[in-house]
Amino acid sequence: MVGRRTGVGLQAIISAMDDSSRPDPGGSAAPIFILGSMRSGSTLLRLILDSHENIAIGPETGFMGAVAATKAIPGWTAGRDWYRRLDWTEGEIDDRLREFYGGMFRRYAGSQGARRWGDKTPFHLGHAAQMAQVFPDAVFVGIVRHPGAVAVSLGKKFHYTFHDAVSYWSATNLDLVRAAGSLGHRLSLLRYEDLVLDAEPVIRELLDWLGEPWSPALLEHDRVHREKGTPRAADGSTSTRDPIDAKRATSWARGLRSDNERSLAGVAELAAFFGYDPLSGDEREPLPSVAGRRWLTDGADLRGRCEQWADRINFDARRAAPAVDADPIELAVRLERVEQTLARVRSRRVVRIGDAIRTVQHGRSVKDVRKAYSRLRGRR
Repeated sequence: MVGRRTGVGLQAIISAMDDSSRPDPGGSAAPIFILGSMRSGSTLLRLILDSHENIAIGPETGFMGAVAATKAIPGWTAGRDWYRRLDWTEGEIDDRLREFYGGMFRRYAGSQGARRWGDKTPFHLGHAAQMAQVFPDAVFVGIVRHPGAVAVSLGKKFHYTFHDAVSYWSATNLDLVRAAGSLGHRLSLLRYEDLVLDAEPVIRELLDWLGEPWSPALLEHDRVHREKGTPRAADGSTSTRDPIDAKRATSWARGLRSDNERSLAGVAELAAFFGYDPLSGDEREPLPSVAGRRWLTDGADLRGRCEQWADRINFDARRAAPAVDADPIELAVRLERVEQTLARVRSRRVVRIGDAIRTVQHGRSVKDVRKAYSRLRGRR
């Protein structure tokens, strides 16, 4: 259990970690959080690490949504920092959250015979800073994949248009770069293509950074999960029975249309930042190197790379993009429920009176007064 901490900010945590390129040599119980967009290969990476005898990373939980909601109650204007009104500090809340959620994950890891736990949920990219604060000993593994490969996969699995999928790739990987820069040496980044084409050296380098011994089981995650009885379909319908497949590094590029190429050209600079040729699955430039490593780069090096590329990429931009991992039918049901809720709210007398008053206050004519009267009567 991490010692009690009150009032320790993220920057202080980062500074404490920033003097070492390895988070905790010798193997610890530090949580491992995998960060990456949907269809980036994060589930494959999870299944590989989960095959290690010391590590248990189960299916997606999304638990950081609950952590964030605990600290800032959603749907209530006074919900942010509510605990301060009870004389609780943020550090004390973080301690309780770490104890509660960490306890759940530790119990799961223990049931799997492992001493170390982790999590992989794509939307946790937006919670990276808070994850680092609540779990100050945690380490992060980022994974990135060619934008064309992500777009093709999102189209097949979740019916994204190619253009929307490329926009999603850009938005989430800008988030990943910003998170990496803030986390510094607490985060290591690898590419999906390197993982599937050179699996053993990439995984060995990652295990060394994590402070864990090598295990041959990591190259046979499909066999390990079959013998464990892991359900065949994992997160995002990824098959737990499929071995590492080098062909998936480039197979997406077959059959690209001209409009697909235009979409990829729009993210050419960010693709190049990660070493990708936007229109080719075969060409990759090396990532910025860390001393003694070939396949991994870390947040500190990415931060420096951002400074070098600042005249080519606006790393503070956040493009609007669909990033919902949900079935279209479920989304339609949610929208219908929202519309029904809004209709009920608008029908309440107190709301109608408020609307009418605001209309009169901002009105300039008899027509506005008539409109206010109509609203008071429940008409639109």
